[in-house]
Parts: sequence; C-alpha cells; structure tokens
Amino acid sequence: MMLPGVLSGAILSWITVINELSASVILYTSNTRTMSVTIYTEVVRASYGTAAALSTILTATTVVSLIIFFKLTGSKNITV
Repeated sequence: MMLPGVLSGAILSWITVINELSASVILYTSNTRTMSVTIYTEVVRASYGTAAALSTILTATTVVSLIIFFKLTGSKNITV
C-alpha cells in the first residue's frame, strides 16, 4: 500500500534534485559536473546554443519525470 507514495516521493525528489542549481554549485568539482552547472557555465561563456540544448534536455527529463509521477499516483496535480 505504501509503494505508490514512496515512488511518487522519490520521483518528486528526483525532479527537485536535477533542477537545483545552488546545491549543484556547492557540490561541483572537476569530476562531477552537473547539467545545471554546465548550463550556467555555457551562458556565462555566451555559448547560448549549447545552453539551450542542455536546457531542453533538462526540461524534457523533468517533464518525463512528472508524467511518470502522474501515472503512478493517478493524480492530475501535485499537492504539498
């Protein structure tokens, strides 16, 4: 009975983690370069095409994660 709640919580946490820039900046090292940090770096370098492509990938990942969340919970909205 708990499985849908656990899975939906994990998916919502995943969405927050992949979009969080401030935590990514703190955890960033030369070996661990997250997508949020890479997008920010590309914007600073004025490489807007690369930043736009990475942003599209990040947005698509977020949308797919939300679709999975909605399918698992059977809900049409997110209540906090």
